[in-house]
Amino acid sequence: MLNIGQKIFISDYGAGYVQDIDSKESLSIEERYVNIYFLLDNMNFMIPVNKIENYKVRNILSKVELEIVLRTILSKSNFIESNWNNRYRSNKKKIQSGDTFKMCEVIRDLYYLKKKDMLPPGEVKILERVEGMVASEIMLVFGFNMEQSLCKIRNLV
Repeated sequence: MLNIGQKIFISDYGAGYVQDIDSKESLSIEERYVNIYFLLDNMNFMIPVNKIENYKVRNILSKVELEIVLRTILSKSNFIESNWNNRYRSNKKKIQSGDTFKMCEVIRDLYYLKKKDMLPPGEVKILERVEGMVASEIMLVFGFNMEQSLCKIRNLV
């Protein structure tokens, strides 16, 4: 069960915190909802408590864990799929996993392609989204704003 004020990460949405746990009545049925505020899209998201297990929810990383994971961006990639369609699907899976390590691999690989002028427009959007998701976790862990968090990522590239 989530607690008010708890900092969490949900794949596809990024990092946020539990604002409230509330009950709402609809058609004479009372249901409890978890109200989560997401930093990336500046939005509130209400999830029924009984459906929270349908989402990939995890606690955010500690400062030490996040610093270690961010080093992935500095590393060299062993293999980057040359077929953009296969690479796109693989990167989407990594992002949807909600695993910060895998998301940093995506950032590393897409920035490599960007430097080589080989990044298709569709993957530019993926890079922006995954960068924002990792930046949202950096915001909560280090207390940075979005610009500072993005700078932290881009300084590693």
